[in-house]
Amino acid sequence: MRPLRAFWRFFSRRFPALRYLAYVVLWPAGVLGALAPLRPAGAAVGPGVAKQVCAALALFVILFFMRAVDEVKDLDYDREFHPDRPLVTGETDAATIRFYLAGAAAAAVALSAVVGPAAVVTGVAIMAYSVFLLLLERTSERFRESVWGNIAVTIQLKTGLICYLALLAASGGTGTPPLPTALVVLSFLLAYLHWEIARKTVRARFALPGEKLYSTACGARWSLGVAAVLMVTACFLRAVVALKADAGAVRPATLAVLAAPLALVVWGVIGFRRRGEARHTAGGPAFAAYLAFLATGAVQPALMSEAPPWFG
Repeated sequence: MRPLRAFWRFFSRRFPALRYLAYVVLWPAGVLGALAPLRPAGAAVGPGVAKQVCAALALFVILFFMRAVDEVKDLDYDREFHPDRPLVTGETDAATIRFYLAGAAAAAVALSAVVGPAAVVTGVAIMAYSVFLLLLERTSERFRESVWGNIAVTIQLKTGLICYLALLAASGGTGTPPLPTALVVLSFLLAYLHWEIARKTVRARFALPGEKLYSTACGARWSLGVAAVLMVTACFLRAVVALKADAGAVRPATLAVLAAPLALVVWGVIGFRRRGEARHTAGGPAFAAYLAFLATGAVQPALMSEAPPWFG
């Protein structure tokens, strides 16, 4: 029982299940929904119930795998800035983390096997790349110190995860056109980057020595501006794909719902500018904008003139 209690303490503290469960429900729904207008007329949004449930659970397990790897990768940084984390306090050790990783990898592969061979390959590649980043963190000082260079490499994990979800659209036997699908994948990647950059943007006078922030190298105004442009571009790409689709998307409604994340971006920028006398990030509004972006994808099938069934 003691190992189970130790695992639960680690799991609940570093991987809050309810938050991630909500995320892995909304994320697949967002990606599949955004791809729905690209599907052949009459095709379901995604495959059958079993495949979609297993894909969501596999995504949950892979995200836990990545979180556990990050605990090891960020150990030195956490000793200074997050001294309460389990590896820093000694509550969990590296050997235990390796045991968690092995169990998570086995579960992810088993769940992905229900979805199909391509999902297994993609899931294994994502987890292998996560471990590669851990090794890179230990051997490359440039990778450790360059926040912008670091995100350019690590963001490929999110690319893999979005591609994993996009594979669901093809697992039922009929896929989506490659170029529009790639644009949808890119839009979800840019929307995530909007949140990632905004939540680690702080005015220089409030930054702690050695803290890894995107605003450190170029200033808070430029960093937040990049984050805003990323979300605007993500919404633009989604709108372009929807407007050019042949599946009968309700165009005015599609454009209207995409205005929701953009409004939250404006809210975040205005809030950041107004709070100049205290340490503040636009992370809260940026996360709301990201969730709104996912939600707009989830509702997109309902905006089509002939709403397709969700399960194939």
